[in-house]
Amino acid sequence: MKGIPIYFGEIAIQERYIDEAMLQECLELQKLYRKPIPIGEILKEKSYLRDEDLTRILKIQQAYKTKLESEYFANIALKMGFLTSQQIRELRNKFSEESEIGIGSLSELAVQQELMTEPMVEEILNSQEYKYFLKLKAQGKSIISNYELIGNIIKLKKSIIYKAIQVELSRLVAVKTLLPECASREYIQSFFEEAKATARFNHPNLVRIYDTGYESGTYYYAMELVEGDNLAQQLSDEGRLQVPEALRVIRQIAQALEHIHSYQYIHGTVNPRNIVIREDKVAKLFDLSASCKLGRVNQETRLSKMPQYMAPEQFKLGEKLDVRTDIYSLGATFYRMLTGKAPIGGKTVEDIRQNVLEQEPKPIQEHDFTIPEALAKIVHRMLRKDPEKRYREIKTVLFALKKILL
Repeated sequence: MKGIPIYFGEIAIQERYIDEAMLQECLELQKLYRKPIPIGEILKEKSYLRDEDLTRILKIQQAYKTKLESEYFANIALKMGFLTSQQIRELRNKFSEESEIGIGSLSELAVQQELMTEPMVEEILNSQEYKYFLKLKAQGKSIISNYELIGNIIKLKKSIIYKAIQVELSRLVAVKTLLPECASREYIQSFFEEAKATARFNHPNLVRIYDTGYESGTYYYAMELVEGDNLAQQLSDEGRLQVPEALRVIRQIAQALEHIHSYQYIHGTVNPRNIVIREDKVAKLFDLSASCKLGRVNQETRLSKMPQYMAPEQFKLGEKLDVRTDIYSLGATFYRMLTGKAPIGGKTVEDIRQNVLEQEPKPIQEHDFTIPEALAKIVHRMLRKDPEKRYREIKTVLFALKKILL
């Protein structure tokens, strides 16, 4: 399956005006002309197209080109903080209605609606990323299987996550690709194990996997696109969350964990970095790459990106990992949201390891005495060093949280 067509011949075939043989015949004729002649004119000269056919195909071509450029623009505007996800959705809807009456681009509409200024638009149009994707499309390198890449979301150590259009369904998705230099047998297996682990589950607070595959030297998987605020970044910007907001987030993530645990798995890396909050306040839990069966014996210390949220048993070889491991990490995340501080810190990974094993977190009400005592007790129980002294199941945590009256 090709990506979004922007070439005249592709569109003429897609719209069934001509077939592949007719196009090839006219492309060969095009080579004989001394001056460049548009392929549409040659098709018309051969009586394969009428004037009205030519006009319609050119309109479709411009619409596809504008759609792609608008999505490149929207993705960068969101990353730069010029537009919110909600504003982009509204602009898309309005643009599809008004493009028939002379609105030439999403950027033009954003300025007309006073959501952006001309200098903002110029900054995006002159950005390296915008020019990169225009060049990528022109070179025919913007397509992976049925996905038309329209922007970078994030570059990781071994992979890149792109925003893309799933052409067959005309929906926005995220496509994660393994970097070519990391395409060893071990990394490929790990990459697809991560996708398989995520695809195991189906819950509104978990990210859905749509597709996996290999195309033109690229290993990839496509997943639900979640546009919103990464909790780690939000906490870095704001310090902490208000108690009602923190409760709303933690309940949703707890429900996601309850679903994972019902399949006899644990998540393994619950922390603020792996939580995204959409604009509609839905919280999503990411990264199931470290998920494992309940009761697995910890044979190696696999450090997460945020080791201060790891449970003590994750630092100990020979210890069993179970539901209570996730409960500790969820409690540590909750503590950070309520107080503005991680429960345990340290300057180095070794400091953090030792402190997680030996230090007790500062009482929550010493950070803020207005936080309800009953809520503080729940969090501290989740953070007990000994798994036997924590809540035994996530549903017990959810039941305890329901009793909190604000």
